[in-house]
Amino acid sequence: MSYSPAVHELFDRWNHGDLLVNLEAAHQKALDRRQDVVVIADQSEPRKHTTSNCLVLQQALLHRAERLLAGAGTMLLESNVYGLALIVRGHYEATAVLGYVCNRLVSLKAGNIPFEDFALNVAVAVLGARHEQFAKAPNPPNIMTCIERADRYLDAHWFKKKTGMLLDNYNWLSEFAHPNFLSNASAYTPDIPNRRFVFRHEGDIQESDFQLITYLDISAGVFAQLFDDYLRLLTENGLTQ
Repeated sequence: MSYSPAVHELFDRWNHGDLLVNLEAAHQKALDRRQDVVVIADQSEPRKHTTSNCLVLQQALLHRAERLLAGAGTMLLESNVYGLALIVRGHYEATAVLGYVCNRLVSLKAGNIPFEDFALNVAVAVLGARHEQFAKAPNPPNIMTCIERADRYLDAHWFKKKTGMLLDNYNWLSEFAHPNFLSNASAYTPDIPNRRFVFRHEGDIQESDFQLITYLDISAGVFAQLFDDYLRLLTENGLTQ
């Protein structure tokens, strides 16, 4: 089991055992795809060096996705819906960056971008930072750009139609993660006959909170498939160590 007996009991109590099965399967897929070490090729071999950067980025995203997936159970046990929303949104960001690189690999294979541009895109995704403490670092790719490119890849190669799934889900999660209506509504229960709001300071998790788990289930499933596409596209572009 990826999750504790207490998490299992919580899902069973709310009759969401199917969701837990999916999450545990996704977590195992993440564990199966781990690498303990990525050896960095010398910069005198640009293609091998870029392959190294691709694999470092992929494993960093996997680490993020796996840890966030594991942390969702803790947030449920703590009845911390805000923490859960941030975890799920963070997982979508990892999925988006993976999809962004898949999109760039497709463009590279088609000859739409030069290798030098692709190599820079990946290096920036690994090393980029926006804080003034890292003034000399290049800006990382904007997360909304990553989501747009990832959706473009998914729509073209999976869904065969325009869906914008990641963007739609991410925007909903952002409304939940910010102190807006969806976030505020998690704090209280309206008592309309008495014209008051009853705050859930010690409240248990509720049925509607499992909608966040459904969104996590979607991102986790997409992440695993994108992870495998990523490796396939590296090979198709002749990017091997």
